[in-house]
Amino acid sequence: MTARPTDTRASRDDKAKAATTREAKGSVHEAIGKLIGDDAAQAAGTAERQAGAADASGVRKSSRP
Repeated sequence: MTARPTDTRASRDDKAKAATTREAKGSVHEAIGKLIGDDAAQAAGTAERQAGAADASGVRKSSRP
């Protein structure tokens, strides 16, 4: 029996999806905070969106051969 190499492409895809989801979640949180006038919620959403964007950027860079 031969050992299968780890499928790094699937791992990268999962990380990319998680980063995109985090970015979208932050955008929604930011918009809701802005809509209801809650500066703390808006700031938390902005931070979450930026973190998701940074995660996505890191996934894109590491996915290059």
